[in-house]
Amino acid sequence: MCGIVGILSKHHFNSFLIKDMLSTIKHRGPDDEGFIFMSDNKIIIAGGNDTPDKVWTSNLPYSPKNHINSLENLKFKVALGHRRLYILDLSPAGHQPMCDETQQVWIVFNGEIYNYLELREELKQKGFKFITNTDTEVLLNSYIEWGTDCVNKFNGMWAFAILDLRKNILFLSRDRFGVKPLYYYKDSDYFAFASEIKALLKCPFIKREVNYEAVFDYLVFGWEEQGEEGFFKGIKELKAANNMIFNLDTYEFKIYQYYQLSYFDKFEKYNPEKEKKYASDVRELIFYAVRLRLRSDVKVGSCLSGGLDSSTIVCVIDKILQKESLSQVGNSIKCFTASYNNDKIDESRWAKIVVENTKSEWIKTFPTDKELLEDLEDLVYTQEIPFCSTSIYAQYRVMKIASEHEVRVLLDGQGGDELFTGYIEYFPTFYRELVKSFDFRSLLNEITNINNSSVDLKNILKMFLKSELIECLKFLGLTNILVFLIRKFKYKIALLQSDFCKKFSYRIKEKQEKIPNNLNQHLYQLITDYNLKTLLKYEDRNSMRFSIESRTPFADDIYLIEYLFKIPSVYKIRNGYSKYILRQAMKDVLPEEIRKRVDKIGFGTPEEKWLKYNRKFIEEILTQSKILKEITNIKMLFNELNSGKIFKEKNMLWRFLNLSLWYEIFINQ
Repeated sequence: MCGIVGILSKHHFNSFLIKDMLSTIKHRGPDDEGFIFMSDNKIIIAGGNDTPDKVWTSNLPYSPKNHINSLENLKFKVALGHRRLYILDLSPAGHQPMCDETQQVWIVFNGEIYNYLELREELKQKGFKFITNTDTEVLLNSYIEWGTDCVNKFNGMWAFAILDLRKNILFLSRDRFGVKPLYYYKDSDYFAFASEIKALLKCPFIKREVNYEAVFDYLVFGWEEQGEEGFFKGIKELKAANNMIFNLDTYEFKIYQYYQLSYFDKFEKYNPEKEKKYASDVRELIFYAVRLRLRSDVKVGSCLSGGLDSSTIVCVIDKILQKESLSQVGNSIKCFTASYNNDKIDESRWAKIVVENTKSEWIKTFPTDKELLEDLEDLVYTQEIPFCSTSIYAQYRVMKIASEHEVRVLLDGQGGDELFTGYIEYFPTFYRELVKSFDFRSLLNEITNINNSSVDLKNILKMFLKSELIECLKFLGLTNILVFLIRKFKYKIALLQSDFCKKFSYRIKEKQEKIPNNLNQHLYQLITDYNLKTLLKYEDRNSMRFSIESRTPFADDIYLIEYLFKIPSVYKIRNGYSKYILRQAMKDVLPEEIRKRVDKIGFGTPEEKWLKYNRKFIEEILTQSKILKEITNIKMLFNELNSGKIFKEKNMLWRFLNLSLWYEIFINQ
């Protein structure tokens, strides 16, 4: 796990620029740093203050020969930089940028190719020789053998750049579901990319400008990074499952999608024999996905909330440990949990059941309102863009305490809700599918057994009717009525300046909900669109802030994901249970109390209490906020603050506070 940066230019630039970019993301790879520079077909390999002595003295084709500081007066047209976090092959051989023996193909890589051992053997059969035990070298040789199609061979998470001097191209790629980040900027003179936006902001040719479309989406809908361009104008994100090929001769690039998930979209009635087969296969695939993600040369632990997803991962690891010894895990699994002295949101009692069942080592963190205030600026800087709730702080603290216990790799259940039907919104979609398929017997069964879930029938009916109303208005071409209703009844819009709302009201039309026809389509939308992408962004920034590699088997294991999307809807919600096939697959793996748990809290935090405790600080920030004066009705905002209503309005006060802090940290400089 690492951080990567790069610059291409029509003109020459100084080496200090790439050095500054890379130092900004040191947290992603504190163990090593490396650079390559190219100008007039000459390659210069450099290291820095954090490059270990053994790397300098190693006899590798990519060992640094120059210190970055000695290159300050030299000019270049191409540069790549890499920060390394030791995970696989802790020797100097894992240094990057890495190249082939001819020094014609160079790579900087962030991520993990979990099936690298299998691919390594396949490449050996084709005559390749290896000098490291890294997945980076496997990736590099995979590209040399299969070209840009190599990404179709990978099971894992990645964002990488390959400089191919044979073809004079730069090849960039991002994994299928967007676990690892990759941002870029291009104008008529420069192209730059980086793992994090803050590194790009070190470039003097990139202006710090706000994209107000993103601000509108965030405040009104709670959406983040909806398109290629997010909150920073001009800075774009290479989307998940996309490749980019940049031609160094023409200074032009093309982006194309190399992968698209398919799903079963027909209705099929329940069959108990098929259920047994699906459950058995899912069980086997989960064990395989988790086992692959235990490959590590450093300590491995797990997040544990007490929910189905994280509990599944911990219990599967425990079953694996019962059959084999894994030095990277140790005799007991280190599990990390965020806890509170509040029964409504604290899940410790559930996590405790898993810990006792697996005899794990349990390490808890207790985030407080005072600590939130102390960490707030760093949290906003870490996340880089405004986010929608304080639940991200709970995750931040889990990563922090794991780092303090010297755990370098954490497995997490992120993606489980999108993969297995963990959200309330899935129920009305499933009901719609049953109605459209005239399976009223199953519908009656689901309604009768609604107590087996955390959902309320009244809320489901509201959501059902809302989706039907939207569909009806769209069908009749009455989208203007829809826009009017949203503007009239959305509390958030009342707090914004009317001119700001008018200017971006077209976003309401453009961003209307895509009502899914069936449950699998709904799952597909959330796993391939903004929902999972947003959660993975939180995960990446929080974990890498503390130099931890977070691994998410439910969010990127290609075999598990593709198989689950071939399973009909009736095996995903059944008898009122969400995540039905997961529950069936985990019989005799999960404790029964967890397997049949029906309430859902998620990463809850006492947000209202925290915000009230820090009220004076909030008032000060809002009063001084330049961006809020531009776009909000300040008088109404403070009236709501004084009345106390905005504290109870879900996440709204937090959005204004977060946006204001983000603007001060990143824009108003």
